[in-house]
Amino acid sequence: MKKLLSLAVIVAFLLAMVPAQAAESKTIVFIPKATLTTFYLFLRKGAVDKGRELGYEIEYLGVPTEADVMGQVNLFNDVAKRKPAGILCAAIDANAMQPAVKAAMDAGVPVVMVDATITDTTIPIANITADNYQGGQLGGEQLAKLLNYKGKVANLGISAGSHTGLQRSEGFIDTIAKYKDMTVLPVQWTEADPARCLNVTTDLLNGNPDLAGVYGAAAAMGVGASQALKARGKEKEVKIVHFDPSPEVLPLFEQGLIQCIISQDPYQMGYRGVDVIDRFVKGQKIAESEKNVQIPTVAITPENYNSPDIQRLLQTPDKF
Repeated sequence: MKKLLSLAVIVAFLLAMVPAQAAESKTIVFIPKATLTTFYLFLRKGAVDKGRELGYEIEYLGVPTEADVMGQVNLFNDVAKRKPAGILCAAIDANAMQPAVKAAMDAGVPVVMVDATITDTTIPIANITADNYQGGQLGGEQLAKLLNYKGKVANLGISAGSHTGLQRSEGFIDTIAKYKDMTVLPVQWTEADPARCLNVTTDLLNGNPDLAGVYGAAAAMGVGASQALKARGKEKEVKIVHFDPSPEVLPLFEQGLIQCIISQDPYQMGYRGVDVIDRFVKGQKIAESEKNVQIPTVAITPENYNSPDIQRLLQTPDKF
């Protein structure tokens, strides 16, 4: 009898030790596209708030800029080896990040893609993004309206490898194509670098003195384009519409250098992402409707800027 009891105790001990080590982690790691991009602080805030509710620590790790594709992949792999409770990730490059996400999932580390997903969206447990194509369409409609549906416009994209950037660009191009008196110049990929956006916009102005508008797929485009226009004295002639009301662009919007901002709801991406990871870890079923969530975007204009719904989206990090 003693031998049977001892054996049972040993088996129970071993079973408790082996699988529990990974499951016991209470840390969820959020890997943004770039830590220098203030947009991701909003997403981080949503993750932190939900993590606090559920008892998780949110660790924020990333490469400084969106130019470092392989740096992000290597960081993701290193994080996955630590077996956190889960990973939230915004992929710089949809194809480059895919093998790393699959390896993490195969190793039992749940991954939720937020803001920017990978090419095969069936690999992670969920994808929570903005409806980026719809946002591109909205940006196109807003810019067309500002220009009375005529004129030549620039398209400043994120990168050719960005799933998010491609959708935002395609939505914009398809919308402007509806207006026979409007022309879209070939997309210029900027890797969401403000300095590059400034230089690209300057070059576009040199080659197209009749440029009437600029559409940008991220906040960096608003910063760089407005600086370029101001330097050339064209800030009152050329209209700017871009994504993301990050803190650095709000003063430019208030000054009238930017006419419209397409806004996502990054807070909800982080909040929902942590919730999905928690339920997955606890063995709860994730509904099909939760596996590919696209949150609609809204246009911020001078007319609605002070409304409560818009101001909710503009809680800058210093107010968190």
